[in-house]
Amino acid sequence: MVSEKGLTFASKQTNILISNIGRFFNEGRFVGIQERREREKQITRQAILTAALTIAKCNGWGALTIRKVAEQIEYSPPMVYEYFASKEAMLLELAHEGFDQLRVAMMKADRSTDDSEVRLYNVAFAYWDFAITNPELYHLMHGSGATSLDKAVLMSSIEKVSAISQTALVAWAEHNAIDHGNAARATELLWCLLHGFVTLHLLKRIAGDETEIKTLLEHALHSQMIAWKTTQQMV
Repeated sequence: MVSEKGLTFASKQTNILISNIGRFFNEGRFVGIQERREREKQITRQAILTAALTIAKCNGWGALTIRKVAEQIEYSPPMVYEYFASKEAMLLELAHEGFDQLRVAMMKADRSTDDSEVRLYNVAFAYWDFAITNPELYHLMHGSGATSLDKAVLMSSIEKVSAISQTALVAWAEHNAIDHGNAARATELLWCLLHGFVTLHLLKRIAGDETEIKTLLEHALHSQMIAWKTTQQMV
């Protein structure tokens, strides 16, 4: 026979267990709600950025306003301000996303082959392809849109892209026994070539269609590589 004291103890333990179970489910439900809210915030944030880019594609960056973004996603302007403190903050986020997309594309090209020369061409063409496919975003990333962004804020994103180009360039130089002590400057020269061709083509300042200009870019890259091979040093 169980004593009254034993029953009381068992009852207390049962109550503690029930309380713990209830707290577990409540905490789990709270975490679930928090996760769902966070996902919803991310979805809304991305919708705002997508709307901003859509407006720029249709009417240019100069036409972009917080109010127009709000109208695009059927929100009120104050709701948009809850995610981005200003138009510049929104544009900076888009530029960061652009550099990240470019970095991923160039990294994929960097890993595409063991042939250092083909690899270097692939990295360069990944840059070209991204810019031609995303002209509005490319203009924004490089300050040629209606709004000039703070370069210092974007520097970390820019350096990550530059590092991929430099890695491919150094690998090619080592394969060809070329002094790459000044690889950073050589990378800037490569960037000048790429950005120059891309910008001239996007602004229609150079004759020829996309295929012709890309071929011309390939010739320019080839000529520069021959020059480095001839002097056995970069820049």
